Amino acid sequence: MMNADSQKPSRSTRQKSARTDDETHSAKRASRNERQAAYQREYRATLAEARIPSRDDVAAVAFHWFITLCLEKNDHEGLRKIRWEVVRRLVELGFDREGTELRFDDLVKRYKNGWAFQRKPHLGRDRHEEDAD
Repeated sequence: MMNADSQKPSRSTRQKSARTDDETHSAKRASRNERQAAYQREYRATLAEARIPSRDDVAAVAFHWFITLCLEKNDHEGLRKIRWEVVRRLVELGFDREGTELRFDDLVKRYKNGWAFQRKPHLGRDRHEEDAD
């Protein structure tokens, strides 16, 4: 509605228009999020089917390898340096310093006690077993 005094729409009309714009934007965002989630599910399924590790899988294995290598070689200085750098970078990303240090130390303790990665059941049988069939 237009006020007789001005050429601007009335306040209630502007508020309704703003709500409609917000609702439209929210609907578009929800639709985009749904499409992205569907894409991610399909992408992860494709990776799993092809047995291609995720970025996190590679990072976890590399971290485990490096820490256990330092432990085997009794390389306390190397372990101290990697701890400092990992903690620094995670804190830079916004993680809590104390919590990060505790998590790092817990992982080192687990690796020191022989903790290893569990087989991922969703990967099924080994490729070598499949080749033998």
